[in-house]
Amino acid sequence: MKEIDLHHMNSEDALKIFVIKYNILFKEGYRGEIKVIHGYGSGTLLSTDIIRTKLRIFLKKNSSSLNFRLDLNPGITYVKPIKNLEINTSKKKFK
Repeated sequence: MKEIDLHHMNSEDALKIFVIKYNILFKEGYRGEIKVIHGYGSGTLLSTDIIRTKLRIFLKKNSSSLNFRLDLNPGITYVKPIKNLEINTSKKKFK
């Protein structure tokens, strides 16, 4: 199983890194589950949404490109690629 670790990033950078690494794995032909480690926090950190919240919203919006499931550990989400994700550097894409 492949992993993408998003610890110690702000949510915008974490989402950009997630998309880039996801697309690399997809282009290499990987179709198994990807363990995304994002931490769980408490909902907000320094008035910024934590990675988990932003990531799961992003995953729901892109459900035609991937499947995902939650782990018993709230700091982990499993993602299974279906197709390449669009890379959009505007902040609107990740909100």
